[in-house]
This record gives sequence, C-alpha cells and structure tokens, in this order.
Amino acid sequence: MSSSFNLQDLKRIFIKLGIKKKDKIQVNSNILNILKSKKTIIKPNQIIDALIEIVTFKGSLMFPAYNWSFCNGEGFKYLETKSLTGALSNLALKREDFLRSINPIYSFSIYGKDKNKISKLKHKSCFSLNSPFGYLIKNNGKNLFIDLDYKEALTYVHVAEESVKVNYRYLKKFSGTYFDINNKKKKKSFFMYVRKPEMVTATYIHKKFDIILKKNKALKTIKFKGHKFSIVDLKKTYQLMVSDLKNKGGMIYPNLINL
Repeated sequence: MSSSFNLQDLKRIFIKLGIKKKDKIQVNSNILNILKSKKTIIKPNQIIDALIEIVTFKGSLMFPAYNWSFCNGEGFKYLETKSLTGALSNLALKREDFLRSINPIYSFSIYGKDKNKISKLKHKSCFSLNSPFGYLIKNNGKNLFIDLDYKEALTYVHVAEESVKVNYRYLKKFSGTYFDINNKKKKKSFFMYVRKPEMVTATYIHKKFDIILKKNKALKTIKFKGHKFSIVDLKKTYQLMVSDLKNKGGMIYPNLINL
C-alpha cells in the first residue's frame, strides 16, 4: 500500500508541476491509491479546493464527466447522468460552483470565469476544435494526471485523429432523448469520430512519445511517495500528435486487426 501524504504536500506538487493562477486545467485522476491509506488526511473535495486555490476563479478547472450511454440509445439527463470517469468528476458535478457542458457523451464539469462560455460551446462533433477539448488547445490549457499514465487517458489523441481525418475512424451519428439544464425534453443528435471496428481495436500512444514531449517541454512528471503526477501542455501535444499522424511517425498508432 502506498504511503500517504498531506494536503500541503499535494499543493507543493501542483505548484512544482507549473500550475499557477489563471491556468486552464483539465484533471484526469485515479485517486483510490491516495485515499485508501489509513494514514491519509486528504479528502476528495480538498483536492478540488487545492487546485481552485492555485488557479483561482480567473482560471479554469475542468473534470471529465464522460458517459457513453447516449451511444447505446439511452437518454441523457443534464442534471442527473453520472460521470463514468472517476470519483472527482462526480464530486465536481454535485458542486454548485461547477457547471456542466452540453455534450451528452463527452461533457465536462467546469469551474472558473469561463465556465458559462465553455459549457455552452456549440459543437456537433465530440472531438471538434469547437468543443471544450478545442477550447483548452486554443487557450494554452494543460492536462493534469493524478496517479494515471497520460498515455492511458489522453482523449486529445482523438481530437488529433479527427483533425487529420485518419482512415481508420469515421464520423458516426448518435441520436437520442436529451433533458437539458431546465429538464426540458428534446431530441438531439451528436457525432463522434469512432473507430472502424473491422479495421482497428484502439489507438495507442507509444512509450517513446514521453521523450518527444519532454524534449518539447510539453510533459513534466513528479513522483512522490509512490504516487505519480504528470502535466501535459495540450497545445504542443496536440500539434505533435497531428504532425506524427500526418507523417506516419508511429508515436500515435492504431491497433490494426489482422484479416
């Protein structure tokens, strides 16, 4: 079992990673190992509050609240549909200082002065540059990973794939019942750049991509008492992924099905 650490240690780690006032941060996390120690005194809400304290209301804090049920024909309820992407994201959804974005598949729970703007971004395609993903890319956003390898959770790889229009994915339309912020029932459709199941099982990021990101000052990692914290510069990383896909560099690659 990993040893625990206190809230001040956590704040120092965030600051050492380069998180500062006015930053725009997306947070992906697996906080179970941090919380399960009997000695820990850190509570989930304190992790959120620590980040808010650093970026302040002038920045943005975004937690993925992804849920793929809409793809299976289930209705989306803005006020009720839970996130399938972790404890912190569901906690953020319940907080009054956060606001959810409108996409029924890839929504975010958002804090900060731009939360109204981000939450209302109109985009039919989940991975469009007009989406919250695009907002963070265009506005020098960063992706914080807590006890999670960025290569396992960097959704921006699909933004890059859609931008390049890779041939192993295509835009698929999903339609269903949508209950908005006022609980008004509507019929809505969204698109997602999905894999062609007959061609590919998944997209992977090569472990050597770490070296490229660090060389371009787009990745910083800190290990502390058995826990790993990383931060990724999203604009640089997106540009590097697009370049790699266009030039077939092999750092971003599909797991092809052998026929």
